[in-house]
Amino acid sequence: MRLPVLAALALLPLAGCATTESGPVEPQCRAPNAQEFEIFRAIVARDRQTLIRNSAQGPARSALIAEDPYASGHMWGSQGYTSGTLLGILSDPPLCVIDLPSATPETQRSIAVYSQARYDQLRPAVPVIPETGYQPYGYHRRDYIECRFVNTAEGWRMSDLCSLVTAQAPTG
Repeated sequence: MRLPVLAALALLPLAGCATTESGPVEPQCRAPNAQEFEIFRAIVARDRQTLIRNSAQGPARSALIAEDPYASGHMWGSQGYTSGTLLGILSDPPLCVIDLPSATPETQRSIAVYSQARYDQLRPAVPVIPETGYQPYGYHRRDYIECRFVNTAEGWRMSDLCSLVTAQAPTG
């Protein structure tokens, strides 16, 4: 009896955004894993070196290294105003982390991060999950932040500094 229960418990983290006969299932809140906690702690502590160490090569990491004012505003706000920043969301623990579905979970993953209190306010009594899959509740950068990670030779690294809008290639 114990073996089937243990096997079922071992598979729970893999459930993520599973699909059942009735359609997609709402993902469950979890606490930040060790690396996510280190990144969030570094944001609250304004620890650029830890953020750089946990970031993949790319525009967001370059902005951190260059101490770009736009990246600093994205993370910490300006003149004490933190609404809509990473610090603003992370400053209301405990946190609720939702693993978002990924087409390529071996190489990329995304999470939505809420304060638990805000998630509880936004979550409807009966979740409505569209057939296209789970979408975070509320508004990005007001109610939650979304962070993307890539699997590198050094392990999982944050790729976008939690949705930092960086310079885009011209189109047209």
